[in-house]
Amino acid sequence: MQSQILPSRAALVNRIELQFEYGQNLICLIGASGLGKSYLAESFITDKYPEFNKAFVKLSAHTKDSELTVQLLQHSFRSPLIDQTLSLSDNFISLHSESSSGPCLWVLDGARHLSDEMVAELQKLAKQTIEKVYILITAQSPMMVPQALDLHLEPLSLLESKALMKMFFSQLPVEEDPIFQAFLNESHGNPAVLLDWRSEEQQLAQPKPSKYAKAQWHLTLLTVLLALLMVAFVYKKEISELVPDKSGQPVVDTVLSSELVFTGKAANDVVAVPSVQEVASTDELDAINDEEQPLIVVNDIPEAVQSIGSGQRRVAAVLSALTEPLDEVSEEEGNLAEGTLEVNKSIEPPVLKDVETKRDIISSENIVSAEHSHLSLLAQADTNWAIQLLAVKDKVIADAFITKNTPRISHLEIYGTRRSEALWWIVVQSGFTTLESAKQAKVQLPSDILAGQPFFKKQTKIKQEITEFAR
Repeated sequence: MQSQILPSRAALVNRIELQFEYGQNLICLIGASGLGKSYLAESFITDKYPEFNKAFVKLSAHTKDSELTVQLLQHSFRSPLIDQTLSLSDNFISLHSESSSGPCLWVLDGARHLSDEMVAELQKLAKQTIEKVYILITAQSPMMVPQALDLHLEPLSLLESKALMKMFFSQLPVEEDPIFQAFLNESHGNPAVLLDWRSEEQQLAQPKPSKYAKAQWHLTLLTVLLALLMVAFVYKKEISELVPDKSGQPVVDTVLSSELVFTGKAANDVVAVPSVQEVASTDELDAINDEEQPLIVVNDIPEAVQSIGSGQRRVAAVLSALTEPLDEVSEEEGNLAEGTLEVNKSIEPPVLKDVETKRDIISSENIVSAEHSHLSLLAQADTNWAIQLLAVKDKVIADAFITKNTPRISHLEIYGTRRSEALWWIVVQSGFTTLESAKQAKVQLPSDILAGQPFFKKQTKIKQEITEFAR
């Protein structure tokens, strides 16, 4: 299905059809590179002559005459037995004598890759009277195909150039923009150049900064970085001076002198005091058992001693308050990281297992549904016809299309095929024994389906595409 084409291109498509009706069976579409010859040829073969056997072949330097002959005959006859020793015209006449092919429409893109022998065969087929064969060839210069009618593809006008760009670009400069106007004038109506528009082109080129300016910026950034490092160093040094190290604090003496110790009643004021011999010798002090040290009861402590002890306890409390929260935060972060790791380990295996299971189920369902549709289509007679409604690369889109339109359209089938090493899914309405019944069914299709320009397809062509899918 082609996109909307411009009025001048639509008029040329109608002119080509009119020339075919007048009896000119060989037409050559002439146009420079980038004017849209291939696009116009695709629009013509899609929109015109739905009842014909159609063949669109894009020629290249590697295309051989034998390959071109096989492609054209396969799209014109049902399961043809092609004799490689015969030419294209001889094969066509021989196959037509066995079974009629019906009217044919051939579009060949790239006349410069045709050999002289193939051009002669095409001329011969265009003149034969046993069957109607319309041949459209694209070329870059006139007289490349002798005896063909040359129709020239002209560049777009300024008005159509703007219309084409509005079809593909949502945001364009105003028409008075000088850069935009210069771009339109220099494109000379070539669609390939127009579609290569970039919004950056409407901006004037800014002068590049000099090497001196770059060096100045680098020096400024380096100065700022050094200043930040110096501030951080000074800040760290001041913090270390304001907050002393906890391990460097002097040990508070909790042993009272013998003058302050006397017998009392309070059980909470018990203090262990070594004897005179224990103080005299440090080595002997370490060897004495704590159970053998005499215990004395302190009944009261002078106020001077209490004030000294309370001041030292305040210092110890401040240091503990500064250091303990940091340790707690680091421990909490470590515990949180360990918990997260354990949760991830416990969650990941089931989730991955479920995902792999769902993938297997979806893949198996697609295979089963495709095989069912293939068997249904292969079981139909070769003389049947079908209406192609959709062709996409995504199986999900095709399934959604069938689910949506099954209540409105009967006998919907889906099958897979391969085109240029890519997998395509095609939705058709099958089961028509004659072409007339297929035409009647096409008229009854919903308007939104008809907007997609469905076309007819032979059952033999469908079987051939299914065979390509199975390879």
